[in-house]
Amino acid sequence: MDQEKKWPKVGEKLTHTYRKKPGKVEAEVVSIDKENGLISLRIGKQTYPSLSSAAEAMSGAAANGWIYWGLKKQRPKN
Repeated sequence: MDQEKKWPKVGEKLTHTYRKKPGKVEAEVVSIDKENGLISLRIGKQTYPSLSSAAEAMSGAAANGWIYWGLKKQRPKN
């Protein structure tokens, strides 16, 4: 298991603050499957099956959901 990842709890709120525009988005953790590494999130009335799918829906581009939602630190590029 990846020690750098911080697993949230069901019901916990995750917040992403936009870097290039004002505002933020909040998601609620709906379910956690540590065996498969999947965390389902609800944003408004929409439920997403993974951190990355929720991040992609919010940003409009592919994104690492663990980093997007602040559960894993981004490593500096060398």
